[in-house]
Amino acid sequence: MIGQVIKGKYRIYDEIGSGGFATVYLGRNMDTNQIVAIKVLSQQFTAEPRYVERFRREAGLAERIRHPNIVRVLDHGIEDGMHFLIMEYVQGLTLEEIIERKGRLSVQEALSYLQQTCAGLQAAFEAGVVHRDIKPANLMITSDGTVKIMDFGIARVESAVGLTQSGMFLGTPRYISPEMARGSGADIRSDLYSVGLLAYEMLVGAPPFNGENPWAVLHQQLETEPPALSHARADVPRWLEAVIRRAIAKDPAQRFQTPAELIAALEQQTADPRRKPTPVPAARPDDATLESEVPSARPSSRRLVLGLSAVAVLLAVALVALIAYGLSRRAADPEPTGVSVIGTRSDTAAVLSPTPVVIVVTNTPEEEVQATATEPAPTATPPMPTDTSVAPTSTATPMPTATATPMPTATATPSPPPTDVPPTDTPRPTAQPTQAPTATALPAATATSPPAAAVTGRIAYSAGGILHIADAATGQDTVPPIAGMRHPDFRADGNEVLANGEGGDRASIVNINANTGAILRDQTVFTNDFHPFWAPDGTRFAYDSLHHGLGNYSMLYTQGLTGGKPLDEVTLHYNGQQIRGTSPVWMHDDWVAFTGCDYWPEGTGGSRCGIYRMPSWSDRPLLVHPGSTDMRPTDNYGSQLLFMSSESGNWEVYIISSQGGEARNLSASPASNDGLGTFSPDGKWVAFASNRGGGWAVWAVRPDGGGLVRLFGLPSAPTAPWQDERMSWGP
Repeated sequence: MIGQVIKGKYRIYDEIGSGGFATVYLGRNMDTNQIVAIKVLSQQFTAEPRYVERFRREAGLAERIRHPNIVRVLDHGIEDGMHFLIMEYVQGLTLEEIIERKGRLSVQEALSYLQQTCAGLQAAFEAGVVHRDIKPANLMITSDGTVKIMDFGIARVESAVGLTQSGMFLGTPRYISPEMARGSGADIRSDLYSVGLLAYEMLVGAPPFNGENPWAVLHQQLETEPPALSHARADVPRWLEAVIRRAIAKDPAQRFQTPAELIAALEQQTADPRRKPTPVPAARPDDATLESEVPSARPSSRRLVLGLSAVAVLLAVALVALIAYGLSRRAADPEPTGVSVIGTRSDTAAVLSPTPVVIVVTNTPEEEVQATATEPAPTATPPMPTDTSVAPTSTATPMPTATATPMPTATATPSPPPTDVPPTDTPRPTAQPTQAPTATALPAATATSPPAAAVTGRIAYSAGGILHIADAATGQDTVPPIAGMRHPDFRADGNEVLANGEGGDRASIVNINANTGAILRDQTVFTNDFHPFWAPDGTRFAYDSLHHGLGNYSMLYTQGLTGGKPLDEVTLHYNGQQIRGTSPVWMHDDWVAFTGCDYWPEGTGGSRCGIYRMPSWSDRPLLVHPGSTDMRPTDNYGSQLLFMSSESGNWEVYIISSQGGEARNLSASPASNDGLGTFSPDGKWVAFASNRGGGWAVWAVRPDGGGLVRLFGLPSAPTAPWQDERMSWGP
């Protein structure tokens, strides 16, 4: 599918999500340059009329809804037997990922997400659509805090009775309404029940119902009241707790009847902060207090017996149905959202992960209705980092956090060709930098030989046009020197080095075996690709290049590998325009730092330069340190970023938080040129090249500025221009 063009204008670039029902690809509308998500019905279902009809219905439903809080379907059709949807492409984090990172949210942030979700559901309700699978994984939060409801794939139009009588619905026990758990159908009040559970989870950091298995959770949904919010969190207003209790009433008649009604209840309390909140009707008249102890299950009743009997019988019915239709286990997987570029968490226990439940709806009496659960669908990516030290840009704007944990294999996204008019020469700022690097000198340290066990690993550098991979403690080459190579970067495992070829048959970015020095393969095809830098997971790398042919300024690219085979390049972009920049450093939080000026949309047209960072999946760049293009990021470790700058009068090595802040001068030698800083694999040392003392050598200093030592001398000066070079420290 990669590279295929649909309808003569939608080009497919990469797969970004897959489930049993459909696969989602990243694409671009070549007529408008708009990045889109392309959802394609899986081949095994194209011959099954009911699945084709469901897929077509999803397109019809979504195209009827136009609301900023719902992911839009832009186009759909059939081509060469392939059923597809063209959807709005949304970047951000799912609510599930945000809660996982931050735990409980602030009341203000939870209210914002709650009101936006209800606004989107009201638009769907007015179009006659019920979502039926509202859960944190189906709510995408963009970088500006906007909620986007995803995946109406199991939604139902109230008039489409025939489709529901036949059979299958995918739900999640943690967020399923009691009536759906009993197999008695769903309406908009079922969605509001799920919304109430989401609100509870946002405020507490955990769902109100959990258990050892899906059936225990279903039992709680049917018969158990949730613990009082006030016991878990004292700062939640009583009126808000009352709103949530009403939303999750077991009896649909006691809930809010429409999303608009729930929004009105919220706005009544929040419209004027000076006004004392008024009481909100309780969920049921017999609720004595909102501050009772954690309730136990309600006494057994005939309704409980019938409900559990329904659950038991549905198991057999669903299994027979699945066998009869010959469906694979994948058919019960949740549908891909098609819009998230960040992998979701992979829980180790079924009780901790949302488990899909197949509910077969029939016309049998309640005693014969039942449900069955499939195994949880495996996630394709490792867990996201959970470090919460990175502050969001606003109360509703989650940001990926800095961590040394390897990041998931997220596919970087392509972008359309640049649409802005390129300058005729290399862009340089005309304005003075708003802030120069802080050049506070560190205490002088006497250079000594490092302790034998203090410095280990290998350092790759290029001197005189020759690439060396040397023992960090002695400077002795560990492999034969390689001519015509520069800009080396070790992969995290130390087995491979990326480098930029400087002529002959190897004039592009190549991959080198770090243990033998043998060239493994060409990674790119253009002679003007520079500064490769591995992603932390070792499956992708970033680089800058002039090969676009639109001017003598560099643009940023990424490339991935599948089974060692290079994939097509993709561009880093924002709002449809490629990012101009150089010297990318792929940081541990899966963002990319680079040197550049703000030529992107909403920028100043290039007058604000310095070191920026942006998500590797592409979004608006954020300024880390202002200055000019005479500064370059060189390496990172955890939340720390190294860069070199000449704005103090000579080149120096600086360290700064990857989120920005005060930069500290590590090399502190006004009489020499120092640069190409690189962290040791354990982050305890920073090595850099320096010509202090009259000759080029590799020096090392601790990140706190102490323990300065000379490691070894270089055979010649770093490959010219030396300040454009790179150095890398690997295991």
